[in-house]
Amino acid sequence: MTTLLFVRHAHSPWVPNREAERPLSASGYAAAERVADQLADHTVDAVVSSPYERAVQTVEPLAERRGLAVERDDGFRERALTDGPVETIGETFESAVRAVWDDWSFAWPAGESSDEAQTRGVAAVERTLDRHAGETVAVGTHGQLLTATLNRYDDRFDVTFWREELTTPDVYEAQFEDGDLLAIERVYTPQE
Repeated sequence: MTTLLFVRHAHSPWVPNREAERPLSASGYAAAERVADQLADHTVDAVVSSPYERAVQTVEPLAERRGLAVERDDGFRERALTDGPVETIGETFESAVRAVWDDWSFAWPAGESSDEAQTRGVAAVERTLDRHAGETVAVGTHGQLLTATLNRYDDRFDVTFWREELTTPDVYEAQFEDGDLLAIERVYTPQE
């Protein structure tokens, strides 16, 4: 059995056109430390992350406490809605996101559909399961990508989950055997 600890990144302030470089906020750094604290009793053999700064910074405290390097895998990066600000396509962030969740095959210009994001995320999961068979791996990722990926294994992970249940940060422990998801549960308690 291989266990993946999916870590949705902590708070990061919005910076237009800097999706990959956006760092954590001060509260985000504190939350990343809480993630490491809450996973202190978990075995962690490896840490893999989206290359986006906020995802890496969220799992760095955990990696540092374990003496592990953070491996980067582009497959865990956030879904690209379009190649620039959504306002250039005449949409708000909310309306642009709603369109790709309402129709999983729809994509904005130079963006990814939910189907495409899911396929990329599942391929990253499969690579991680192959590279780290029998281990426990913390995976730094993003809310929409995580939701679309987990939906492949369990359809309760949908837009409602993303909007109403997933927090920033959040951690879900998923157990896999032979590529199949056996169980998944939330293992993070947000600060009140």
